[in-house]
Amino acid sequence: MCRPAEAAFNKGEMMRVFLLALLSILLLSAGNVAAAVEDGAPAEDSMGTQGVPQAPEGKGTHPICWLELQARDMQASRDFYSTVFGWAFTDIGRPDYVIFNTPSGLNGALSSQANDLAHEQASVATICSLTMDEDIAALEALGAEFVEPKTAMGDGEHVAHVAMFRDPAGTLYGLIDMAPDLPIPHIPSGLGGGDRPPANSLSSIELYGGDFTVARKLFGEVFGWGLQESMPQYMMFNAGGGISGVFQSHTAIAKSMPYIWVDNVVASLAAVEAAGGQRIGEPASMPGMGTFGYFTDPSGVAMGLMGP
Repeated sequence: MCRPAEAAFNKGEMMRVFLLALLSILLLSAGNVAAAVEDGAPAEDSMGTQGVPQAPEGKGTHPICWLELQARDMQASRDFYSTVFGWAFTDIGRPDYVIFNTPSGLNGALSSQANDLAHEQASVATICSLTMDEDIAALEALGAEFVEPKTAMGDGEHVAHVAMFRDPAGTLYGLIDMAPDLPIPHIPSGLGGGDRPPANSLSSIELYGGDFTVARKLFGEVFGWGLQESMPQYMMFNAGGGISGVFQSHTAIAKSMPYIWVDNVVASLAAVEAAGGQRIGEPASMPGMGTFGYFTDPSGVAMGLMGP
């Protein structure tokens, strides 16, 4: 991956390439998510977790619909996720931007683009925003900074608008006003013995939220996410569709931590190391919840594992 000194920041380039990739698959995403949930555990109560605290269900108007992962070494990152988790990849004619497809239906891309934002945060969640003008005004009023302004992309029938903002806690997010029919199905996290997503799926995400009073207004009032503080410095969220997760307020440097559901955390960490990644500590089991493990991929992106 080029360093900032080697290539000037091309304003909007990240989002332009993102849209070109997303336009080709986004209309299929709702069906992919529904099929993935159907192929996993029964979805009669996709939020049931045998006593594990849960956030109330969100409105479903602003789900996380895309995840971008930094890839300093594109080929190494691509080989890693294909080998360890079986993710499929789609080329769009750009060596610095490659789509990945996961069993849960939440897709995204590996990006080795040379710009300043690509170096700031190793994983970035993009949120559906069909009321972007109103959302931008509300977010700015709450202290969010738009590092990429609303920009029209595409042509003909396939025009969408994209933007990127940094919330008051300093965490980066993308916005896009194109999405499949809403609400999309909820992707279960698998925690607590409840419904499980298909193995090797993106199933949850941990985000740095800073001051939860501000986060409640931004994500609760603007995006309609259901929020519930669970234990000190943690607040669970449910967007009402797609993946859910938690905000944490204890480690500002850890802005974003996506989690992958696996059948066996110990075996998956061994596969991570064999494929060129590095484990972070040892796996830990929490009674009544599940087993957790952490690793960095060959490009240094920190990821989490969850399993039974």
